Amino acid sequence: MSLIHEAVDGVVPDCPGCTRSPTGMASPDARLIQQLHDGPAQWMTLALLKMDRALGADCVVDAHLLHNVRMLLDEALHGIRYVLDDWGGGEAVEPMSLTAALTDLGHRLVSLTGLTLHLECDDRVTDPPASVTAIVLHAAQELLLNTCKYAPGAKAEMLLAAEADGFELTIRDDGPGFDPVDVYRRHSIVGGLGLGAMPERLASVGGFFSVHSRPGEGVRACIRWPDDFAEWGGLARCLTRIRSSVDVR
Repeated sequence: MSLIHEAVDGVVPDCPGCTRSPTGMASPDARLIQQLHDGPAQWMTLALLKMDRALGADCVVDAHLLHNVRMLLDEALHGIRYVLDDWGGGEAVEPMSLTAALTDLGHRLVSLTGLTLHLECDDRVTDPPASVTAIVLHAAQELLLNTCKYAPGAKAEMLLAAEADGFELTIRDDGPGFDPVDVYRRHSIVGGLGLGAMPERLASVGGFFSVHSRPGEGVRACIRWPDDFAEWGGLARCLTRIRSSVDVR
């Protein structure tokens, strides 16, 4: 199985000539694989899950489902083109504000997946650096697409609130929940690109990520920037990981 195929499941395998970065990702292809995972792979996985559920239900696949799957694959193709443009030195896209980007993400997810989403964005939020916005956006998409994939029919909320010197983003759903400790334990052993990597990715830009969940009780994730521990540098990454690993109700 190739690196790209493994990346669909959020895992970067060990391979000859590949070294690990401080965040556990393989290099020199880490950035490319991360981009493919954050965008195209997520949409293609969701499209396949929808088809699998329809086929498993032993029912006739209707035109609405086919149209929905086509929209998801079109979004994946758009993401691949974006990655190719980025790597090929294409024309840079004007970055959105954090509020506009999260609003756009919410509307696209509702349109493409049928997700029931309540969205509130505080207009008082001051835009962070573009690198922070990008990672926050990927984290929000990861969480909401996980809701679509593993908790179909669940209701979700995405709330962005201004803080004194930054912002706090809360994303929750009323789905079946999961054990976050298992996710972080797996990430510490095999690495990966998905939810388990989020504490380190947010810490790398001075942010904080935590997940509250347990089986049967939904999911609540918190993203905060800047993190109070960010000024501690490398130690903040360790603290963020520990806090996230044990932050289970």
